[in-house]
Amino acid sequence: MGERFSQSRPPSERTAIRVESSADEYRVLLELSREVTSTLDLQEVLDRSLTALRRLLSFGGGAIQLIDGDALVAAATDPPASPEALTVRIPVGHGVSGTIAATGEPVYIPDITIDPRVYPQGRAKGVSTGVRSYFGVPLILHGKPTGVVQVDSPEVDAFPLEARRYVLAFVPTIAAAVQNAQLFEREREALARLREAERLKSNFVSVASHELRTPLTTIAGFAEILEHRAEQLDAAMVADFGQRIAQGGRRLGRLVEDMLFLSDIERGVLRIAVDPTNVEPVVREAVVEVGEATGPIEVETDPGLPLALANSGRLQHVVAHLIGNAAKFSEAGMPITVRVRATDESVLVSVEDRGRGIPPEMLDRVFDRFFQVSPAETREAGGLGVGLYLIKQLCDRMGARISATSELGRGSTFTVELRRADLTAHDAAEAASTPRP
Repeated sequence: MGERFSQSRPPSERTAIRVESSADEYRVLLELSREVTSTLDLQEVLDRSLTALRRLLSFGGGAIQLIDGDALVAAATDPPASPEALTVRIPVGHGVSGTIAATGEPVYIPDITIDPRVYPQGRAKGVSTGVRSYFGVPLILHGKPTGVVQVDSPEVDAFPLEARRYVLAFVPTIAAAVQNAQLFEREREALARLREAERLKSNFVSVASHELRTPLTTIAGFAEILEHRAEQLDAAMVADFGQRIAQGGRRLGRLVEDMLFLSDIERGVLRIAVDPTNVEPVVREAVVEVGEATGPIEVETDPGLPLALANSGRLQHVVAHLIGNAAKFSEAGMPITVRVRATDESVLVSVEDRGRGIPPEMLDRVFDRFFQVSPAETREAGGLGVGLYLIKQLCDRMGARISATSELGRGSTFTVELRRADLTAHDAAEAASTPRP
């Protein structure tokens, strides 16, 4: 049938309850309901449900399938299914169980080998070994199907009306227990995410405090020397101290600006206007801004670059951040290359380093808020740990894309893709007003 997940048990191993009266029936159902609902672990709920079904009726193989997106997947089987069978996805609306999930109606098939719903041609080709009869019931929550409970048997017409009635009476309990377990799991995951967010924010505050103190200490220390001992210093030392104070001031300014950007982003008030922009001078200004980078910065540009849709101030901030990030994770003296080139639709700004690189499994997360490739390396290199997140947010608000490629031990390349301003007026307006993923 394409829907069997396990081999049927021999008839000698199958048992069924004996119900002498309606009161006895209610007592058994209540007892089974208590067993199923006494846990909030989803897998345990499902496994207990199948165990309870075996007390209600005899069947060869059973399964509980849950809707995942637009398909049914086996969440529990009895007897246990093979790993391959558990990966099978049955589209809602296709096959017998898929039809049950789509319509919300139970289906009983006394003999699948002659039922046209299973084999329209009347042939038994492909039937799982030993399976003849089938009974499937939808799990209904708030009026909508969320899964299917199904049992089968090697016997023809194995599930009489009374046995099917027991299952129909018990399935709502399974549905409620599954819902409670799923809600509990979602609440637990939400709590874990909240705790992780609080931990990351706490770490951010700690790192921010340290990062703010570092340039403040530099500024205050050299300023105090100039205040009290300026007459004892030669001109070269005064100039050097002044340069260090200026560098500390620029670093402090960038940190404060980053925190203000982060605050505006969190409050949803950061708005950026874009205009046709000459990218090359913006990039060169960013190179000048990052004057304390630990290695040489090479700038390569295509001749005759078209204008791009950008905000020059924000773009300079983005490029300066990328250069600073490249310098931070590169060995002293290693060059950093900034390339500006044009394509048919875009102006690309790439910042390439020859540093330690980013592990492949972490590359997709480097733009996440508070994400750090290595906390120890971040502390060693300095920074708030939100730079790439801020860069991504600034690019989104300029209608630009940013991407990253990396190879461990050979370095990383971050590329900002800006829309060309020489597109049609309609395309330009659309690019300026719509953030791109």
